[in-house]
Amino acid sequence: MSSSTHSHKRKNSHLFPQRKSSNSSMDNPFFLDSNNATNTDSQVNENEYTIDEGRPTDATIDVTDGPQTPFLQERYSMTPRPESFEFDDVENQGRMQSFFSVDSFNRRWGEWSLPEKRSYVLVFTLIALLVLFLMVILKPTKFLSNRTTPAETSPENPSSSKRSFSIENVLDGDFVIPENTFHFINPPQILLSQDLDPGLFFTTKEIDGQTHFIAKQLFDETFEVNLGGNRFLYQGAEFTVSSVQINYELDKLILGTNLEPEFRHSSKGYYWVKDLSTGAIEPILPPEESNDDNEFGLVKLSYAHFSPAYKYIYFVYESNLFLQSVSARYAKKLTEDGSEEVFNAKPDWIYEEEVLASDKAIWWAPDDSKAVFARFNDTNVDDIQLNHYTDMDEPYLSNSRIKYPKPGFQNPKFDLFLINLQNGIIYSINADCQNDSILYNAKWISPDAFRFEVTDRNSKILDVKVYDIQSAKLLTVRTTDSNLYKGWIEKTKDVLSIPPKPESKRTEYGYIDIHTDIAGFNHLFYYPSILAKDGIQLTKGNWEVTGNGIIGYEYETDTVFFTANKIGVMSQHLYSTSFADPTSQGKLQCLQNPSDKHDFYDFELSSSARYAVSKKLGPDTPVKVAGLLTEVLNVADTHDDSIVQLTIDEKLKETIKNYDLPITNYNSMVLNDGIEINYIEIKPANVDPKKKYPILVNIYGGPGSQTFTTKWSLAFEQSVVSGLDAIVLQIEPRGTGGKGWNFRSWARGKLGYWEPRDIIEVTKKFIQTNRPHIDENKVAIWGWSYGGFTSLKTVELDNGETFKYAMAVAPVTNWTLYDSIYTERYMNQPSENQEGYLDISTIKNYKSFESLRRLFVMHGTSDDNVHIQNTFRFVDQLNLLGLTNYDMHIFPDSDHSIRHHNAQRIVFQKLYYWLKDAFDGHFDNMKILHL
Repeated sequence: MSSSTHSHKRKNSHLFPQRKSSNSSMDNPFFLDSNNATNTDSQVNENEYTIDEGRPTDATIDVTDGPQTPFLQERYSMTPRPESFEFDDVENQGRMQSFFSVDSFNRRWGEWSLPEKRSYVLVFTLIALLVLFLMVILKPTKFLSNRTTPAETSPENPSSSKRSFSIENVLDGDFVIPENTFHFINPPQILLSQDLDPGLFFTTKEIDGQTHFIAKQLFDETFEVNLGGNRFLYQGAEFTVSSVQINYELDKLILGTNLEPEFRHSSKGYYWVKDLSTGAIEPILPPEESNDDNEFGLVKLSYAHFSPAYKYIYFVYESNLFLQSVSARYAKKLTEDGSEEVFNAKPDWIYEEEVLASDKAIWWAPDDSKAVFARFNDTNVDDIQLNHYTDMDEPYLSNSRIKYPKPGFQNPKFDLFLINLQNGIIYSINADCQNDSILYNAKWISPDAFRFEVTDRNSKILDVKVYDIQSAKLLTVRTTDSNLYKGWIEKTKDVLSIPPKPESKRTEYGYIDIHTDIAGFNHLFYYPSILAKDGIQLTKGNWEVTGNGIIGYEYETDTVFFTANKIGVMSQHLYSTSFADPTSQGKLQCLQNPSDKHDFYDFELSSSARYAVSKKLGPDTPVKVAGLLTEVLNVADTHDDSIVQLTIDEKLKETIKNYDLPITNYNSMVLNDGIEINYIEIKPANVDPKKKYPILVNIYGGPGSQTFTTKWSLAFEQSVVSGLDAIVLQIEPRGTGGKGWNFRSWARGKLGYWEPRDIIEVTKKFIQTNRPHIDENKVAIWGWSYGGFTSLKTVELDNGETFKYAMAVAPVTNWTLYDSIYTERYMNQPSENQEGYLDISTIKNYKSFESLRRLFVMHGTSDDNVHIQNTFRFVDQLNLLGLTNYDMHIFPDSDHSIRHHNAQRIVFQKLYYWLKDAFDGHFDNMKILHL
């Protein structure tokens, strides 16, 4: 890595990009928000940054595929640091018993001599008299604990000490950690020298009561350009900016207003171009298109973005692609067949949700000379209907329809088209694949080579294809058969293009990919040419490249930066390796202290990798800083004034002084068949050895997912521990990610088989180890989406032996009802795996739910992901059996995140207080009625 430091000041700093001082450059769309969200997909233009109030009740959905669990906020879906006292660790039973066990004390008492016993009695008597004296004199309100009840901390008793917190504290935002806005503005092409990188970024500043966008540099702290405010007038009406994109010259902006969310990644809204030289703001419109219902003649676009080199603006309207020069006022329509069934440069529902994780399906050459876009044809795809109930102005129900393929039914077909901006012609690319093939990752490796990946319908065989522009040939350069490691093809991470380097005798473009090695772990491979069949493995070992994968690249030293869980499966650190010297291949450098095994870091690097945003997300409270990469590797050491502090945590630090925060331990347990399962234990700060504690098991468990890490958190589970005085276990069953294919492949063909078995065994062993201190009649389980499915499957198998209560939010109950690409990736098609679908993965032993004391199910009626059909079918079967030991809450017009009309606050309040009733025994006397 370069040895540049902050003291290295270039004398020719006038060459750094100033306003209107450089050529147009690489697209850098941003969503600007108070959470300072980062681009999690390295495909340029993949994300914008929105202006958001950072409300603590908003859900954020994991971008991994499949049904997901919305958390309150990612910034508190993280975990507190472990303390020395291990409540549940099997290996520490002796130490636990020495603290808790009366039997162990009696054994020691019997071994003592008479003088020892007399001394002990005398000392104990003196201590007891002293304590009694202090109790009389000082009159303390508590003896064993300084925690207080909600009644004692009421407004009528403001002087009392409030040491526990509830879900209301979480929902009211007491534990929110605001951050200053910071986003790098990317140059037109990768910077080959760190000396050319000024660390250009934008932030926001309040000026005269309005938010302004400010461009700054990390190199020159005096550099500052005001790009204007977030409100503007158009034809006498005021518009407020929701998203902003800034070009590298700092003379053009794309603004988004009135954005309406569509699905997980997509939205529709008005888009505008702002010319900073004149201050003029004009709407981006299709030619000769206007909305008669809008008095300003505006139309809502699916998106609008700069091309990578900022020469063009491209956008999608009504599923057609449009293009205009950045200096032109009018756009050209490039496609004509867009409709509700044909999508150009925009994914349909299933590709957005399960494959591309984006609202765009277009990939630009880095020099703006060409682009490839996909067209998805859903003509033969069946649709689902979502009714809408809360429109008070409509006497009849309105509805929307979504093309949604289910297992065994027709999938969308895709085609690829090349736009050659040099001659103005659009070409069809013959992808040379079956009609039911799936398009995965795509990327321009060079200005003339487009690389993409295609799998069979079941996502088992992957072909890497390269379309060479010069020869107009399509070549399959590599094939991966996941059947060899009993796996499947997951959504792949972005590849890193490696440019030629004449001084190192590297004359061709190459790339670095992340895929499975012979041992079954995801690692880095260097392909020295675009058509190379075999890659050079750069990393290896029983660990995996995690997070966003490749974080950055330093051209001068051919150093690659990436995140991995080498130190601990639940943690994450930044690593570097170089592919320049064959003798150094495979040599890694951990850029944080490897002794801090529980640390969880994430990074965002500037184009040259000179500067970085460093995010330490756990196990302590999160800290986010920006500066030279060499100076922000360890956030605890960032005391230099040149470091930009982004985390605003003063209020949080003062707030948490009022509470005894839960204690978190990161553990593992070896099951009876030798499989090691990782789990997190969260327990009250002040454990009472005389008390029996209820347990809540929190589960997701989706194949290939990694839900529970060492990130810091004060969210729903922590409020249960603190406010309900309970213990929470978060379990990662076999089939989940981060531990190689030997662990992950257990899920293949039998979703819902191993997850409940692992959960039950871990929970039972935990209870057995800590039996004197666990209330076995108050053990509950809960999950959302796949976690809801896993919770119900666990209850079905357990039959009331371990779990007495369950809460399932938006659960899958039958995998024939879920989408095809996700489900078939693991299960194949129903005709190929009838046993897996019907006998293993479907919830069908409904009578087992009779053994529960109480069940709680929640779902939104407009859930486009896990349709409410799943819950209605499940509850209908309970009704047929005459079971009444369940509660159900339906949220009209809420989608999978359940937010509509204040719904998400209610979701977590319902979960919390329902669980409180369960742990307080309020459901114990309710009888199951048999009709």
